[in-house]
Amino acid sequence: MQILLTLSDSQQSIFPEESLTPRAKGLLERYIKERFFDALLYQTEIQKDFANWLEADLEQSTASNKTKRGVIRQLRSAAEASPFADTLAEEMDRLNFDARNNVPNKKINFELSHMIDTAFLNQMAALAQDSENPMIERKGLMLFAATLMVGLRTSEWQTAELVKDNPTIQPGENRPCPYLVVQTAKTRKSDPEPRVLMLDGFDEGALQMIQTCIDFMRDISKGYVSQLVSRMRVGILKICAGDAHLFELAKHVDMRTARKIYTVECRRERRSPEAVAAALGHTTTNNLRWYAQGDIKCARKTNIPLARAPEQAVAGIRDPLAELNERKMLDGQKPINGYPDLTDPGAPGHQSFMDRLTSAANTLNDESGKPRE
Repeated sequence: MQILLTLSDSQQSIFPEESLTPRAKGLLERYIKERFFDALLYQTEIQKDFANWLEADLEQSTASNKTKRGVIRQLRSAAEASPFADTLAEEMDRLNFDARNNVPNKKINFELSHMIDTAFLNQMAALAQDSENPMIERKGLMLFAATLMVGLRTSEWQTAELVKDNPTIQPGENRPCPYLVVQTAKTRKSDPEPRVLMLDGFDEGALQMIQTCIDFMRDISKGYVSQLVSRMRVGILKICAGDAHLFELAKHVDMRTARKIYTVECRRERRSPEAVAAALGHTTTNNLRWYAQGDIKCARKTNIPLARAPEQAVAGIRDPLAELNERKMLDGQKPINGYPDLTDPGAPGHQSFMDRLTSAANTLNDESGKPRE
């Protein structure tokens, strides 16, 4: 028997309200469970839909966070034990991560990642070029657009330097291209090294806009920055004035939004978490989820170029979960979902893992007094 299902949130109930007795309803539910439970959950789309349903259900639940995490982990463990539930395991892993480290305004960030697309940027450009608009508003829109391309923090624009004439080949790169040099803000290092962002694919117009932003941001006061952001939002509200929902959504836009959309677009382009973290000026991938809370599973929504970190900088980014995965496997545990089984000869990092495993075994033998084999 083959059945085609159409999932819809607005689907009308097949039975009128209160027309079913508890026993009749129980029989129908038992039938569905016995005949279709496994067949449904074999389907990847059903696994995704269940995860979305569970996420919404847990948001409305009054249970404690500990209880919610327990439910998610039980489902994740069951999914990891099944060879047919990889999608469900990934979704439960995501929900578990979100339950442990809640990200504020997740829904808003998700919707903003769809609102800001190529058509939206074209309207922004038209406003920025319109001499009838106040100069501070035009500058704010320009800075927002430039941040979408390079992902700088607002304070970092004041230290940025554009190198486009006779650029040197950066370490780890194989050809010269324009690049930005910026002093990374929010770092614990007492003497941090400047961050470099490669601008390959940027045309002269994009480079000129970046240089213009650098020029007017260089000696700007904090008060003027605040006005700049405020007027930028006014411009964006003009674009959204015809749609009540988008208008309310646009009220949440600030310069951090541009940095987040930059991150989302990079992830949509299938850049690795390490590559994006390096471009943002992070040292690990830990904070990336705070920036990539848009829809990263769809295709890119804009056609603007995106700055990237040099390969050498990417290589220096730590992935704490990858490190945890290795420690777990050294202890004989299963790999973390989404990370490779390092005992597999084809897995990246296999040889390094086996060397550590051998070293750990030799150390144990030395401590126990047993001869090495």
